[in-house]
Amino acid sequence: MIQGVTNDMRQTTKKKFAAWDIAMKKKWLEEGTPAQQKKVYKMLKDPTIFAYAFFRNPNDPNKRLKLYPYQDLIINDKHDRIFFAAANQIGKSYTLCLLALFYALLTPGKTVLMTSKTLPQSKDLLRQIKAFLRSSTLEYKYDIGDSETKTEIYFKHFKEVETYDPELDKVFTEFEELPQSRIICVPATEAALGYAVDLALVDELAFYENGEYFYKQILQPRTYTTKGQIVVFSNPNGQQGIGWELWNDPRFHHYSFNYLDCPTNTQKEFDKLSLTLTREQIDSTLLAQFTDPEGGFLTLQERQDMQEDRTSFLPSLFTSPVYIFFDWAKSRDRTVRITGIPVRKDEKDWADEVYVYEMKEYPQGTPYTEIIDEDLKNLIVSYGPQNVAMVGWDNTGVGRGIEDFVKRVEQLGIQAMPVEFTLENKSRIYTLFKLLAEQRRIKVPYVKECDKQLSTLRFKKTEGSRHLKVHHLNESDRDDFPDAMAGLCSLIIQPENPPVSATII
Repeated sequence: MIQGVTNDMRQTTKKKFAAWDIAMKKKWLEEGTPAQQKKVYKMLKDPTIFAYAFFRNPNDPNKRLKLYPYQDLIINDKHDRIFFAAANQIGKSYTLCLLALFYALLTPGKTVLMTSKTLPQSKDLLRQIKAFLRSSTLEYKYDIGDSETKTEIYFKHFKEVETYDPELDKVFTEFEELPQSRIICVPATEAALGYAVDLALVDELAFYENGEYFYKQILQPRTYTTKGQIVVFSNPNGQQGIGWELWNDPRFHHYSFNYLDCPTNTQKEFDKLSLTLTREQIDSTLLAQFTDPEGGFLTLQERQDMQEDRTSFLPSLFTSPVYIFFDWAKSRDRTVRITGIPVRKDEKDWADEVYVYEMKEYPQGTPYTEIIDEDLKNLIVSYGPQNVAMVGWDNTGVGRGIEDFVKRVEQLGIQAMPVEFTLENKSRIYTLFKLLAEQRRIKVPYVKECDKQLSTLRFKKTEGSRHLKVHHLNESDRDDFPDAMAGLCSLIIQPENPPVSATII
């Protein structure tokens, strides 16, 4: 595996461009010796030099297209199986497009198949190819074919043939048409069936819905007869699925380059992007690392930094209206109530941080009516309804005993937010909670039982990787405190657009 850009890689690519510049400056192609002309044609067989000679920089059409060292390395690898684990915004897709163009333009009669997750994405690859062609200095002829399932571009090839006319005693040069080459762009479906493929270029394979089926039963068989090359470019999607399998397949050449390997990206930009991403998202989109899909939800350091050595209690006065969240006891669980406030660092409408005053656990078996009629009502009366911004609760599976809760809260003049902890909603809520913990934007009092429950939380991606599933380490473990903390964060940080199925009373 090759990981990260080295100085040797930079120097190798730099020397290629320098050699071509010298050849062009000295006009080897037009005025050079046969040996010098042969050297120029040999250099053009390198796709990096071919792109430099004929294509323009997509970000600056006035400049030649100079591939970065990692792009140069990968695009010149002739191995039959290649996997590039790539960060976002480092030129992944246009490297694929250039490789497709180079192969199709220089090899008559060959088929390049490019696949993406969706049809619009596959059409976008062809759009990029056409943009390169429009800005190039090449002479070419092509046709476009478009359908509901795929988009194709055909290149016409010709060769010069000299023929002798004995009557005129003269040699004529004619153009003989060769078999067309083509680039076919399709989504990751059965639309890819039916082709014999010489070069398969796969974009973001790790995120395909049925990636293993598509790769093993649709894509790979396209190369059985042709012995064609397969090149996979993808962000990692955790240690799971076909992406992780191929990453560990010894038949593949493996490359991994991250956001900072691109010379136009900076550490400052990296740090700014990281502020809004979870650890798993940073690993995938910026660091190009395959995160373990199941592990501790919070690290030891995150738990320690979150919890402060102070008493869990409500102050005599609130500095701003408080938010309250209940995780109601179901069977063996206990009801937990958490009260906190938003913390804003400047004059703006949204909260930067969550500060929790109190985390209260009720004895097992405490009736809902006692908690509502006595505890919650007394709290609201003591502090005043104007000092309670919202009351939320986990509304999943609490039974008929909680039916009057909404009405009671409404009668107290408080905004109510019932939360359904469905898989999708819980995934969103816990993702937000995880983000706040990673960025040290939540502070809570230390409660031993809470720390224990946080330490036993595990996470994994569900089938298809659409949601984050948070669960216990053991069946006997509880999650009353974590659920209440995550619910409170969802109210405070995103009260105007909570990641829940909610009813405002």
